[in-house]
Amino acid sequence: MPRFGKPRGSLRLRVVLIPSGILFLGMLAAIGATLLAARSRIGSETQSSVTSGSLLIGYALEKMAATKNADAAFTRLRRELAQIRHISVHYEPTAAGAKITHFSRPQDAETAPRWFLNLFEPPHVVKVFPIVISGVPQGKLVMSTRPADEVSEIWSGLVLLTALLGGIWVSIVSLLYLTARFTLKPLHDLADGLDRLEHGQFDALDEIEVEELRRIGEKFNRLAATLGRTEGDNRLLIERLMSIQDAERKELARELHDEFGAALFGIRAAASCIVEDASHDAGAAHADIIERAQAISSLADTIQKHNYRILDRIRPVILHQMGLGDAIRQLVDSWISANRNIVCTLSLPQDTSSIDRLLNEQTSLTSYRLIQECLTNIARHSGAKSANITLALDDEAKDAPQLVITVEDDGIGLPADFRFGFGFLGMSERVRKSGGRMEISKGTCGGTLIRAFIPLGSIAKSATQAHDEMSRSMITT
Repeated sequence: MPRFGKPRGSLRLRVVLIPSGILFLGMLAAIGATLLAARSRIGSETQSSVTSGSLLIGYALEKMAATKNADAAFTRLRRELAQIRHISVHYEPTAAGAKITHFSRPQDAETAPRWFLNLFEPPHVVKVFPIVISGVPQGKLVMSTRPADEVSEIWSGLVLLTALLGGIWVSIVSLLYLTARFTLKPLHDLADGLDRLEHGQFDALDEIEVEELRRIGEKFNRLAATLGRTEGDNRLLIERLMSIQDAERKELARELHDEFGAALFGIRAAASCIVEDASHDAGAAHADIIERAQAISSLADTIQKHNYRILDRIRPVILHQMGLGDAIRQLVDSWISANRNIVCTLSLPQDTSSIDRLLNEQTSLTSYRLIQECLTNIARHSGAKSANITLALDDEAKDAPQLVITVEDDGIGLPADFRFGFGFLGMSERVRKSGGRMEISKGTCGGTLIRAFIPLGSIAKSATQAHDEMSRSMITT
């Protein structure tokens, strides 16, 4: 089965990042255009202020040359120059040590940082206008540019523009994220639904409100319903087959034990009588009879041993005679004798009789078959050097005590494309039929870890009774 590599990105992230990146670049372009136009704007504003100030000062000085009230003319000139921005004008009288009077408007508080002022502030322009009243020089007016005001205005406007565009950008990105989250949520629900399908959960999806994905959701729900029905039918079929198989095994074991076993015992008894009767005479004919009767007895004994082994595989007699603990001990001992290259350890509760009292026939057979199948798989497929089997009674379970069976090996572990075979499928169905559950995972030693949780007492009995009633109703139908 082809496998996908590592994902390269999230669709939600792309849906949000691409438009937000375009918006961010647009915001940078707007800020860049503002900065590019800032220098020419400062120069034009400063030149305009210098021109206006020069015209105003020249006109005022022409009038002052012919006026007799110089103070009133100075006051009017100071008031008019205070209306012109970006220039500073001060009066320097001719007499040394006289007070310098400023004519410019108060300078605004410096709001732009120094590096911004140094970057955009143009060279200062200084112009001097001599003052002559009634033909007598009275001093001079010195006008100089003050572009810091315009630079501060540009900085304030740039900060406002950046804040406004940043707020718009954050709002649009948030809306994009919410929209992408709402729009892509059905896709995440579909992915979660497919994950549940993979694990055998066939729950339907909630109603999808996105029109383009609504049809996919409806198809998914129909598919899940169909798979659920198919899975249910398959489980019923497997349960019925297992019930029929167990019933046939039970009947076959009874016939082998009662009929075939009795017949073999009769053959051995008859052969023993022939040997005993023929041993009274020492003739050659009688010796031949004795030899043939002993061969018949030996053959019957061999067939009877094979019969016992078949009975043990079909329906272990020791499980009903001595209980689960002793049956598993004998099973593990026999397996160790046949697989001497694998070290196997078995851990059982000190008092196995407490477990036997809680087990019914179905759960005992399920536990025995589970361990038997695990040992078979370890010998055939794992390549392990050691295996560990543990049976424990969990008295702290939520609903009722449960038997916890753990089988772990240090073999090659599960393959990447592992699928349930008939052995694992039979184990899981037996455990599920008993009301329990089974987990298969990678072990601590790198091999395979199988854990089964089988409820004891009322839960196991009720599950078994419900299954038997279902099987009887299916057979009757």
